[in-house]
Amino acid sequence: MSLLERLIDFIAAQYRWGLHPLKIAVALAVPVLIVYLADRRVRRLAAVVAAEEDRVRRLPRIRRR
Repeated sequence: MSLLERLIDFIAAQYRWGLHPLKIAVALAVPVLIVYLADRRVRRLAAVVAAEEDRVRRLPRIRRR
């Protein structure tokens, strides 16, 4: 059995088990998309917090006697 025949047999076996290449691509892309969106959200929120810290000034300390 040549290498090409083995490759074709492997691809045919994946189709028999329902492993369509599009399904595999989506299954690999979804976690990457989730991490990307979470990273964008965290970076956006970090920028908002940094901007708030710059805007807020510290109150003077009042000491009790």
